[in-house]
Amino acid sequence: MVMPILQSPLLWQALSAVLLLCILVQQFSLQPFPIRAKQISSALEHGDEQTIGKDTGAWSYDWARDHDNLNLNVEQCDAAFPELYDEVDRAVQYWGESGRKITSESIELVGGNDGGVRGLIAGQQLRIIQTRGLGRKDFRHRIIAVLQQIQTALNAAQSAGQPLPDVEFTVVVDDKPVVGEKPRALWGFTRAFANPRHDNVWVIPDFHFFGAPPEAEGWSLQQSKSREHDGPLDQKIAKVAWRGVAWTNPEVREPLLNVTEGKPWADVVQMSWDKKDSVIPMASFCKYRYVVNTEGRSWSARMTHLLNCDSLLMVHDVEWIAHYYHLLDTDTNCVRVERDFSDLEEKIKYYNEHLDEAQKIADTAKATFRERYTTPAATACYWRRLLRSWATVAFKPKTTEMTKVKNRLSSTEKLRGIAFEQFIVHDNTKDYPYK
Repeated sequence: MVMPILQSPLLWQALSAVLLLCILVQQFSLQPFPIRAKQISSALEHGDEQTIGKDTGAWSYDWARDHDNLNLNVEQCDAAFPELYDEVDRAVQYWGESGRKITSESIELVGGNDGGVRGLIAGQQLRIIQTRGLGRKDFRHRIIAVLQQIQTALNAAQSAGQPLPDVEFTVVVDDKPVVGEKPRALWGFTRAFANPRHDNVWVIPDFHFFGAPPEAEGWSLQQSKSREHDGPLDQKIAKVAWRGVAWTNPEVREPLLNVTEGKPWADVVQMSWDKKDSVIPMASFCKYRYVVNTEGRSWSARMTHLLNCDSLLMVHDVEWIAHYYHLLDTDTNCVRVERDFSDLEEKIKYYNEHLDEAQKIADTAKATFRERYTTPAATACYWRRLLRSWATVAFKPKTTEMTKVKNRLSSTEKLRGIAFEQFIVHDNTKDYPYK
């Protein structure tokens, strides 16, 4: 007699195997990137080496040719920057989970966010719906720089024949986004890893990736100026260099000032714009053998600039994450130091005595960041991936609205907001909608 299929031992063994596989996938695939607050290197020290890039058929990334190419297509972006999009993928996974929806209310500029812009892409045109903080010069610079990056991404997508979907979004341009108690799907330059509410945040390239007036120029030119100081570590100034102010994060910055005071291996100075000798151009940091990053009010864009150098970067444990921080790999492309810098002198002494190791780390950092993942090409690709990914989990925006015709009883349909081109030439010292 033939045994019924549901009683077959082979069937039940197969079903058990499938069930076990599903449990394992659920257990491990939903884990966030294992970077811990105050422990940037914990996962990286035991993880696989990062893939710097891969080929795609007849085309492969060449940094000398492609680093400023803003018009790479999707396939080229994926091949050139395969490890770039962790923060985008994390946000998609978080918002794609059951019960989480991005609505028009989810992107409102709530209280506490004093600088920001609500934008709309409609038919491949960037439009401005609302701004906050244009009266502040620094916020105005940041808003314009972010919008320029998005416009660049739009132009690149059209040039590649791969248009972007209609989306509506809100960018917070202050140092740290305020998300509130209700879930808010805001875009920001950083997120606090240890704050579960910040899982809502979509991390974008900060304004420096376009330009940072008045002290810095366009990003591509900044990278070019840094290359002018390229050279072996044994020919650089044998000191660690830092400039900044302590008040933005005294917990981190005061210990650095204390442990380096009077040390012959340190050129660490608290900066004052009134004292010219306390200020040095960003590219001049590249003259030094060692450079050190310190967090400020939140993340610090300092690290992005320091990675333009071919110096050895010292990184303390971080609490705030930028869009590329998952690529930092201790003793592969940076050197981890304690948050209180208690081991900084020890690390300087060690690498002075092991310059071959230091040179290898510095060379890897240059290849990973300045020549690939922080290039203008990479930034343009990141923006396009983010915009497309956002569209998969966000609401479909309303692109038009009805407005009354002046001196008539009728109404007419028009696009919402103001075109980016019109906004950018306006006297942007007052917020939009203009009153």
